[in-house]
Amino acid sequence: MACGAAHPADALQYPRTVIIRGYNAGRQNFWSPMKIASLIGVVGITLVLSGCGGGGSGGGAAATTNTSTSTATPNTVASTPATSSAKTILGYFTGTSDSMTSATSASTPVSAISMDVIQVATDGSLNGTLPSNLLAGDQAAGKASYACISNFGATDFDPDIAHGALVTNRATTIQNIVALAKTANLTGINIDFEGVYPADRDAYTSFVADLAVQLHAIHSSLVLSVPAKSSDDPSDTWGWPFNYAALGQSADLIQVMTYDEHVPGHGAGAVAGIDWMQASLQYAATQIPSSKILLGLPAYGYDWNVTANTGTSVALKDMPALLASTGASPQWDATTQSAYFNYTAPDASSHQVWYETAQGIYSKAQLAKTLGLAGVSMWALGDEDATFWNAVTTAIN
Repeated sequence: MACGAAHPADALQYPRTVIIRGYNAGRQNFWSPMKIASLIGVVGITLVLSGCGGGGSGGGAAATTNTSTSTATPNTVASTPATSSAKTILGYFTGTSDSMTSATSASTPVSAISMDVIQVATDGSLNGTLPSNLLAGDQAAGKASYACISNFGATDFDPDIAHGALVTNRATTIQNIVALAKTANLTGINIDFEGVYPADRDAYTSFVADLAVQLHAIHSSLVLSVPAKSSDDPSDTWGWPFNYAALGQSADLIQVMTYDEHVPGHGAGAVAGIDWMQASLQYAATQIPSSKILLGLPAYGYDWNVTANTGTSVALKDMPALLASTGASPQWDATTQSAYFNYTAPDASSHQVWYETAQGIYSKAQLAKTLGLAGVSMWALGDEDATFWNAVTTAIN
């Protein structure tokens, strides 16, 4: 879900449903089992590719103290989308009807769509359905299409699934992915393995290198989704498995998931502070050619129940309704270029909400230009509103 960020070293002990990309078809409700949403108007062949080849082998609990108390700055971004740019705009399709509507809308200015509907199993088999109508539509519109393959299990990203696919049944996994890559109208593969065991760092690197060779041999591209980090620190168990320098030599694009800087269970704060994003992307550019890097933008925020130390994700398009129902006054944090507000729920619990605005998205998307990156990515199609796209297209042109 093309999706991760700067998590505490003990992040793997927490259910990751709330941590990565929150609002996904299979991860839509916090702490709930993964469910594969039925695709509205989608036709395709369910993929159960198995046995095709030999089996080889942070924050604290308390809410943050706000450093700014000014009212959120009004949207000053142009009200009409700018013309298309050479930079890539990648959107993630999650399998929901809202996501399909956004993915197929002529007003959605994406140049590439990653379809996050395929899961790998421990035995290397692939399960899920690629929407053939969306593939055909992308082809007709001149958009790239990627099949996003994740190690999401029953409720969360599963390191055991990743280990089985990368190590125990490595040859089978690669063979099945290459077979999937031959799907009509598919541009390439997007690997989104998260929560990988630190000990599997080299196995992941080797897996990516071999997969890239085989995909390139059939003229298929490889995109990797990797967690954001500002150094290669072995104590960062979430980010350590991803050797940026080595992966950048193999993949065609690296989608750096510069969102979920703060997540429920680890204290409230900006979902994607521009200061944190810039530090992460500047480090990435020292390891990976900047022309291969996509920065990640969240089309969602988090509503923290700071009394219970829990939280839920809120789609950007639903934020006005939450503001109206709570009667809260939005505030602006200039350091992170993010908005937030506080309210008290009917059960007397204290809540703090951090979210993105057009102004913040504009500033953050501009990093693609100032750092010379390939473009931007967003999680997830169907959660955004028109102001999100206006900000993105204006920023990168």
